[in-house]
Amino acid sequence: MNLIDSNHSQVLARAMGAYALRQKVTAANIANADTPGYKRREVSFENELQNAQQSAGTAGMKNVTPTLIETDENVMLEEEMIEMADTQIRVQMVTRSLRHHFSLLKKGITGINR
Repeated sequence: MNLIDSNHSQVLARAMGAYALRQKVTAANIANADTPGYKRREVSFENELQNAQQSAGTAGMKNVTPTLIETDENVMLEEEMIEMADTQIRVQMVTRSLRHHFSLLKKGITGINR
């Protein structure tokens, strides 16, 4: 098993990419809120991740990619701001998890607990 490029770190990398995409899509939604005919877009990731876990286990989760969906809804600024805040919290969670993962690897390699 490759410790540095484990299933865990690959899933976290996919999540970070999905959340970066979600931030870009949400920013585009906010920027186009007053554009006539513009329909809200969203990024679907967590449901696909959960489905992959149920069907293929942890190993299948590392292959999940985010899906961009154009809805029939108009942009509601308040909802987009909530989505932006939610995504920021998720990014912080993934960042903390990655930091913890690499901290454990460092501790295992060096034997130093700092």
